[in-house]
Amino acid sequence: MIDNLMPLADYHIHPDFSFDAEGTIDEFCETAIKKGLTEICFTTHYDTDPRLPEHHRKMRINGELVPVTIDNFGAYITAVAKAADKYIGRELMVQCGIEVGYFPGCEDEIRELFNKYDFHYKIGSVHQVAEIDICNEKSMKSARSQYNLNQFADMVFEDLIKSAECGLFSVLGHIDMYKKYGLQVYGDKISDIHNGRLDRLFQAMSESGCGLEINTAFIRKGFAEYYPSMAIINAARSAGVHIIAVGSDAHRPEEIACDFEGAIGVAYELLPYRGE
Repeated sequence: MIDNLMPLADYHIHPDFSFDAEGTIDEFCETAIKKGLTEICFTTHYDTDPRLPEHHRKMRINGELVPVTIDNFGAYITAVAKAADKYIGRELMVQCGIEVGYFPGCEDEIRELFNKYDFHYKIGSVHQVAEIDICNEKSMKSARSQYNLNQFADMVFEDLIKSAECGLFSVLGHIDMYKKYGLQVYGDKISDIHNGRLDRLFQAMSESGCGLEINTAFIRKGFAEYYPSMAIINAARSAGVHIIAVGSDAHRPEEIACDFEGAIGVAYELLPYRGE
């Protein structure tokens, strides 16, 4: 059970519609209630980048992996809507969101997707740059032989800027997720590659109305900070970029609200909080 000063909404949750997640929508909702949350937002992956391995471009419907398509995504929309009706009587607001794996050239497809379905919350995340899957340890290790740190950083931030400029997203997700495997590949210097690269990004985010999430998944992986780092969070605030939500990036029910007790000290501007 969460304490009285914990934010009551988790806005980054992957049910088993995401290919890499476990747990049904009902299982996530029941866990959220047990943990004292009053609002959650499901954010199933929408990844169609042709550079990704085929299994990354799948989603799960009724236990079967099928291609991620606009039409197939309707099953997820319907399931969340049913949960929203079911759990509102138990004082849990269930929202329908999405995490889009952004890549240059995806914009028209994503606009079509957003025109067809009503998403409460839209995360844009950069999971792939060039041929590098930054979520994959093996892929990141191979990157070191092809790109020095500055080259890698330039590619990452160029795509982050484009994802902000397109104006499609509520927030950019885990913008420094490159640290996850990059620390062992490039060393500690990767934690500083945002220096000199944030001005253009934050300008694009401000102009498009795109905010930041506080993503607690890095803590869950055994590290000592969130996505993004405090240095980036403080720079964002100074640039007028808003913290929109806290998300656990849960891929299993037990991961909901991971380290939210600590996140309150970072995302202090978010409401509501228990006891307010």
